This record gives sequence, structure tokens and C-alpha cells, in this order.
Amino acid sequence: MMISSEPPIKKSVKSINPPEVGEWIELTIEGDDEAATHLMEFLYPQVMSIVRARLPRRGCVEDLAQDIFIRIFRKLEQYSGKVPLKHWVSRIAVNMCTNAYHKAKANQELRLADLGEEEAHVIESLTTCDDELEPSQSWAARELVDKLLETLNVKDRLLVDLICLRGYTYNQAREKTGWNISAMKVRM
Repeated sequence: MMISSEPPIKKSVKSINPPEVGEWIELTIEGDDEAATHLMEFLYPQVMSIVRARLPRRGCVEDLAQDIFIRIFRKLEQYSGKVPLKHWVSRIAVNMCTNAYHKAKANQELRLADLGEEEAHVIESLTTCDDELEPSQSWAARELVDKLLETLNVKDRLLVDLICLRGYTYNQAREKTGWNISAMKVRM
């Protein structure tokens, strides 16, 4: 019976992955920057493919990929080697993309650049003059309000509708919803 001096985790890491990947993992855990660079170059196409497929906005793709690699390298010592490294990395990337998607959806915002030409014109008109809107602009303003309300979650939308659009007081809104007045003010 031959006794190996290598821990079993490293042996499985080497056997389930290509030999150079197993080495890069070991060396990266030991602090070798060159091995970490090789490992990152090996995983980069996969991570970027996952991020691009799961995030609609292009601007945050690189930032999220960087966060994923930070998580991978921080958790690399926890990689057991029971599955190929690419499977383990995929799970991390998919989970982080899902979390980023839900976070972005919760903090959804609509920028002026996201609006149509007529909607942008209505916003500019409202911010530059005190005159009443023409009927066509009034219609466009209402459509814009509806579009903006759709970006809010259900409770926020109800509150804005009651307070801003229907003119309810906070006390009247509290009677309708049963919500705490302080919480409604914070939500507004």
C-alpha cells in the first residue's frame, strides 16, 4: 500500500481537471500570481459567456465578471475537486448573475436616454416652463407617468397613485392601506 504525501483534495482536483488547471489551482492557493493569471485566462471566456447571457445591460458586465473572479479566488480553497472546476465556477457565476439581476430589478431606474423623443420633450417642457401643457403633450405626459409607475414595485406604485395622483392625504392613504404613516413617508 502506497501512502501519498499529497492531500486527497489536490489529487481529485488534478484528476478531474486538465493537469495544468490542477497545478494552477494549487499554485494560486499558495499565492502564485502567474498561476492565478493562467487560471483567470482559462476561465474568462466561460464567465463572460454566462454574464452576457444573463444580464441585459452591457455596462455592468465587466464589473460583474470582476466580482465573480474575486469570489472565485476567495473561495478557491473551498473547491473540493468533486466536479470539474468549470462546473464549480459556473455555479458561482450563475448565482451571482441571478443576485445582480434581482438587485437591479429592485433598484430599477428609468433614464432620460431610455425615453422616446416625445417623452423626453414632455420632460423638458415640464422642467422649463410653468404654462399648461397642450392636449397632445398632456396625453404624452400621462403615458410617461404610466410608464414610470410601471417601474415601481406594487406597494410604491399604489402609494404614489394615492398620494400624488389622487390627492389623498397620508391619513386617508393609511385608512385605505393600513400602512404606518412614517413607513409611507419613507417609501415616498
